[in-house]
Amino acid sequence: MKNTVLKSISATNFGPFNGTITFDMETVVPKGQIIENHTFSAGDNQKFNKIAYIFGANGAGKSTFCKIVLQIQQALVFSPVRASNNPQLLDMFPFKDELAAQRNHFKFDVTSKDRETSYSVQVIVEDVLYTYSFSIAENNDILSEKLTKKKRRTETILERTSPDYKSITLKSELRSFENNVYVVKGNALCLSMASFLNNKTALSIMSAITSIQVVNMAAMRGLSNITEETFSAEKKEDYLKFLRSADPTLKDIEVKFNEKKVEKHTIEYDDFENRAVVLKSVKVDVKSTHDVYDNHKVVNTSELPFLLFESNGTIKLLNILPAVYSVLSTGSLIVIDEIENGLHPLVVKKLIELFYNPETNPHNAQLICTTHSTMLIDEAVQRDEVWMLDKNKFGESSMMHISDITGVRSNSKLGKKMIEGAFGEMPHIILNTQ
Repeated sequence: MKNTVLKSISATNFGPFNGTITFDMETVVPKGQIIENHTFSAGDNQKFNKIAYIFGANGAGKSTFCKIVLQIQQALVFSPVRASNNPQLLDMFPFKDELAAQRNHFKFDVTSKDRETSYSVQVIVEDVLYTYSFSIAENNDILSEKLTKKKRRTETILERTSPDYKSITLKSELRSFENNVYVVKGNALCLSMASFLNNKTALSIMSAITSIQVVNMAAMRGLSNITEETFSAEKKEDYLKFLRSADPTLKDIEVKFNEKKVEKHTIEYDDFENRAVVLKSVKVDVKSTHDVYDNHKVVNTSELPFLLFESNGTIKLLNILPAVYSVLSTGSLIVIDEIENGLHPLVVKKLIELFYNPETNPHNAQLICTTHSTMLIDEAVQRDEVWMLDKNKFGESSMMHISDITGVRSNSKLGKKMIEGAFGEMPHIILNTQ
């Protein structure tokens, strides 16, 4: 999906967020404080930030914020599986673990388990602002669901007030789904089912939301993002150019994909033809080429196994580059948790510059990154690009926009002020020197 713009995400009663947190990418600083190439226009001539930085102490909820996006995506993607009521399908890997996951309500309040968990996401698709929200109970029943669209005026095109499909009202572009609305089960989302049955508007909105990429740098292992699709000759040159900025000795990389059938699963549930599902494993073999010198003159080249001889940071960099260049080429969004994990600060800055630079980001892709590195905001950033997460003594995390804090001037060194505690008390570090 090209040119999808994220406006906002919010959640209530999820993880450490007992109340409602709302995150917004719309530019709110005065026109005179907007930094060139940091923003772009979309929708009804609204201004949006290309990048947002989320800071917070350990345990404040940075990773959980990223999981909000995944939770919304998984609820949409797995709704048709839930609605099928097929016991064998529901028991199949990888569905089983995903469907078994709880909604992850706030754990430090006796009332939170019985309260609904709510999500909301706003995206702009083809200059129309769509606001999609739903709430879910402990047993995964959908308690409410709503979709509005705004182009000059706001119109509600989907509204649901209970798990029963009879409570669903559809209008405008979604009205064509009315004859099939009975397929929406109590634990399935109506938008997802409309998309599953090829409603054009539902397909477009679902694609916009599920195309958001979420990457956890701390959990990244091996080269899981390297696929035949993401490693064309043209893309390889982009990756190499960037990798050489981190490792100037790298001359070339060669990637081979070896596919192997690993397992067969017979489908026994109501299957007249005795069919089977074949699972496949694709092994990625990457080799790096380096020059060999004699008295600083190239005399040969050496080909080495990439995972054995390259640094952990270089491996992580190659793993994340396909995702980064993918969103840059489509104008979509990537969320990166702990963007600096394993990477040199200058490499991280170079990654970020890809999004600010209109030559490398012609479609206005967006980046949301959680980080501990105040170096990223020591130089020119807009105040509204920086967010803070804080947790109180009751275990409740809240989210704060630095632009909402009084006394923070447009030319303030935000990184320095953060370390000084201007945006909230950082956790006490106790040194035991005895």
